[in-house]
Amino acid sequence: MEIEIVGDENNVLLKRREVKFKVSYAGATPIMEDVRSKLVAILNSDKKLTVLDYVKSDYGRHSAQGYVKVYADAEAMKVEPAYKLKRNFEVKKAEGGEDSAAAGGIAPKEEPKKDESKEAAKAPKAEAPKKEAAAEAPKKEAHKKEAGKKAAEEKKEGA
Repeated sequence: MEIEIVGDENNVLLKRREVKFKVSYAGATPIMEDVRSKLVAILNSDKKLTVLDYVKSDYGRHSAQGYVKVYADAEAMKVEPAYKLKRNFEVKKAEGGEDSAAAGGIAPKEEPKKDESKEAAKAPKAEAPKKEAAAEAPKKEAHKKEAGKKAAEEKKEGA
């Protein structure tokens, strides 16, 4: 994996160095942690103050474009969104307790557990009113017909 610095700017207002780079690699796109570690070595920066923003691969090529921010101090990093800090600094564990870098950088996704008893309780409640309403509808119609017949008979008798 080779990294070439494409652009390097100093953002005085946000107290950070903004670096655009190009990564050339063989095989699969490198893991962000590996790219970040190599950038820390190239830029001579503190790993705790370096935030890798993105690495976007070029379609059909073994290269990618990226953007990294190197902050002057931890106080200046407060402008960074929480999800990016989590992405850069949280250690992911694989099922076997290994680091994600050793496991290929892919952590297993946990599915939320569903409470079956709640779903079972909801289902009959939703169906019961429909059945009752369906049963009541013919009764109401029959009652209306009978009432209509009685009214018609009374008119005939009274006329």
